[in-house]
Amino acid sequence: MNQCLTLSLPGMERNDSLLIFTSYFWSNALNAFLFGHGPMTITLADVYMLTGLRITGSVQPYEYLSAGSQRLAKIADCTRWASYILNHVGYESPVSEREHVAFLNMWLEKFIFCGSSCGPTYNHKLMAEHLALGKGIPLGKYLLGAAYHLMYQVTAQLLKNEPIPTISGP
Repeated sequence: MNQCLTLSLPGMERNDSLLIFTSYFWSNALNAFLFGHGPMTITLADVYMLTGLRITGSVQPYEYLSAGSQRLAKIADCTRWASYILNHVGYESPVSEREHVAFLNMWLEKFIFCGSSCGPTYNHKLMAEHLALGKGIPLGKYLLGAAYHLMYQVTAQLLKNEPIPTISGP
């Protein structure tokens, strides 16, 4: 996960022209790019090589529908990322478990699943708690699914000849 954390440090601007260009070759039916020589897709091995995220482990997505147990600040108290960070920052060392979970929740939301909101959600709070406890979550599978969903969103908008709005995805 360290390699993936490092990849999220430099700011990346969205390149609309590159996204539009690549989406013309994307097939939502196959989750693959269709080129003249045949289909090509992003695989779990690619995700692992680029990010270092785990790709193996038991996947039971229904477990992550729960709210989790950590008491993080309520959404109403944190309408933007700045207030979320201020509500969860700790100034003592070592980092508390609550602070660690808050950081992982923010990181998952902003850099792995790239939520379309401008502020915090707790969609991935339970997953953040499990990561903080050192449980082996195959985040690579979730990232690959998010990438496929991103390409679906873009191609759906292009097929309707509509501009690409703020979309969520890695």
